[in-house]
Amino acid sequence: MIQFGKLIAALSIPLLLVGCLLVPGKFDSQLRLMNDGTYVFTYNGQMQLAEDDGNSMSPPSGESNDDSPEGGDKDDEQKNAAMRSIFGGAVPGDDEGLKEFAAQLAKYDGWNKVEYVGDNLFEVEYMVSGNFDQMFAFPTIPGATMQFPFVQIIRRSGGELEISTPAMAGPGGLAGAMGPMPMGGSGKNKTQPIDGSFTIETNGEILSNNTADGYKSDGAVKKLQWKVNEASSATGSPRAIVKLAR
Repeated sequence: MIQFGKLIAALSIPLLLVGCLLVPGKFDSQLRLMNDGTYVFTYNGQMQLAEDDGNSMSPPSGESNDDSPEGGDKDDEQKNAAMRSIFGGAVPGDDEGLKEFAAQLAKYDGWNKVEYVGDNLFEVEYMVSGNFDQMFAFPTIPGATMQFPFVQIIRRSGGELEISTPAMAGPGGLAGAMGPMPMGGSGKNKTQPIDGSFTIETNGEILSNNTADGYKSDGAVKKLQWKVNEASSATGSPRAIVKLAR
């Protein structure tokens, strides 16, 4: 898990350079993984482009920003171009562009509702089901050059399924590298706090997890549940390893 964390941090450096991350807001998400290989995943709630206070865009030592209007415009154009590439066309603060971004997402399987409500915030209803193959990630943004998943599943060589939630890490994870704003705002933006619930249900074998109280059983089905908010950052984002019978 430590190596995975280092990999996510390395791959996500471009996100920090443009001072922006796609993160959850208020949400409820559930993952059901069964021994026959079927799965159901749902995510209902908020998704948002969270900006920092601009410090992440400060120039390297020995360099300075061009204070002229032309220099500032050029910097903004470069930053916006980078964000469009990273997020598949989405740029924070561009309300018309974000409405179009939402309309494009709604064309894809699973996105039952994607509504842009202003202030870089989307209301989302997502559900997908099927037979699990090799890897799963949500959200997958068409056209984006960098994906930073809220939830992902990776199959290990022994067949175990490693479930992690990079974007739910809060101030203890990568989102925290941008400052306190992803968990509640810095006063210079209107970012919503990360505040949600993530649940895994499975009749497979739970090999490890970082819940506070372990799983609860309902017959053959075991349930793991996490509350994701600022108070949960000490234990990190939800993680589990599950072994299915097949």
